[in-house]
Amino acid sequence: MSSARISSLEMGRLLAIFAVIIIHAGPLRGEAYSQSINIVSDALNQLSRFAVPFFFLLTGYFVQQKLIQDPIQTFSRYAKPLMTIWLAWSVIYLLLPFRLDVVMSEGYLAERSGYWNYLLEAPLNTLFEGGMVHLWYIPGLLCALGIMALLIKYHQQHLMVPLALGLYVWGLGAGSYQIILEGNAPIFTRNGPFFSLIMVVAGFELRRRSIMLSSNISLAMFIGGLSMCLAEGAFLSQYDIWMATHDFLLGTPIMAIGIFCLLLNNPRWGNQPIVMAWSQRVLGVYVAHFVIMILLFNVFGAYGIDGPTKDILLAPLTILLSFAFVVLLEKLPFTRVLVQMENKGSLSVTKQSAP
Repeated sequence: MSSARISSLEMGRLLAIFAVIIIHAGPLRGEAYSQSINIVSDALNQLSRFAVPFFFLLTGYFVQQKLIQDPIQTFSRYAKPLMTIWLAWSVIYLLLPFRLDVVMSEGYLAERSGYWNYLLEAPLNTLFEGGMVHLWYIPGLLCALGIMALLIKYHQQHLMVPLALGLYVWGLGAGSYQIILEGNAPIFTRNGPFFSLIMVVAGFELRRRSIMLSSNISLAMFIGGLSMCLAEGAFLSQYDIWMATHDFLLGTPIMAIGIFCLLLNNPRWGNQPIVMAWSQRVLGVYVAHFVIMILLFNVFGAYGIDGPTKDILLAPLTILLSFAFVVLLEKLPFTRVLVQMENKGSLSVTKQSAP
């Protein structure tokens, strides 16, 4: 047996990291634009929401065989490097000032203390998030893998799907639909297993059951899921909930599974050396891109760059400079080990056993 990477899924990972950066950049938003342009921004935001579910699906799909064979050892192999990455980057973001103008005028501690106090206001949620909001992905992934490993170990695998569905509905009821269903949860429901478990289990079950959806059905699921998300966002806007705040909705899993299966059906898509080379740096870019974005926000603020000009520059520059930043970290002795760990972790979840 040899190990081969599926080029279409590698391309999907690159598309997903671009989508994550678009979500965080938030283009076409604000008073500089008309209401119709803001609606386009909201639609772009929901379109980009396939990204993190796609990452979860990938992990579930490729970890399935190993998790069945040795659940606890497999979980341990994932948890150790990912927790190291999470802790290291949490410390970096805890120490990195967000507002350089405040540092210069009021001092470093004055700038940082407000953020530290904000995190301490919800310590349990911070534990499931880390030093920066986007790092929630790693604890979320490990929560899902940990639950699945325990269920397999104790021969309760049949509970995976109902538990995942139950947590997802709970997450919706205490999250996007909280104003209607009045649900409550101990943490923000994007974090932990509420969102992650259903997507990792979906990838796991697609592989375990050898489920193959045709390209037409996959495309219909993607378009249908996106349409559901937009309709849900429009419906919830009646309650003064901004569409761009929805991390997941009823249509999100359908949209993500659709694009995942579409790419899986077309394994030769993206079969280019540049795709294979850069896709293994996706995890590094994911954890590091906010460093670049923070610096760009400070530069734009200092030079009064705002509105359309900022939107034209922010996402492309963040993508390009984040990849360059990760390559630079690979060259530096004191960060090389961490980046190698990120690249190894990123690569390990997209390997397919092939005859």
